[in-house]
Amino acid sequence: MSLYDIRQNQRISKAQTENKRTARTVQESQESIEELRQSVQKLSLACQAMWQLLQTTSGLSEKDLLEALQNIEEKNAAQNCAKCGRVQQSKKPNCLYCGTPFPEEATTMSCFQV
Repeated sequence: MSLYDIRQNQRISKAQTENKRTARTVQESQESIEELRQSVQKLSLACQAMWQLLQTTSGLSEKDLLEALQNIEEKNAAQNCAKCGRVQQSKKPNCLYCGTPFPEEATTMSCFQV
């Protein structure tokens, strides 16, 4: 076997090892995504059940819920800095990271799609 063949075999072995490592990472990621999906489904059902209980016991309406969500969203609106790109969770007039002033109507990232 030539030196070239030995080197090629080493490269093939290294590539196969990396492929196995990547396959494990993909599998772990898929499992994590599935766990998160199930958690979101459970949380969604719990929220629906709590909302149903609130409606029947307190007389709140769908409009009340939407207004509460909007108030929370406005309090937690995130701003993207045009200069450094970082997200800021407060309504300060300037970026906390680089000091760039935010425009009057800063772009916000919605927490809820209502």
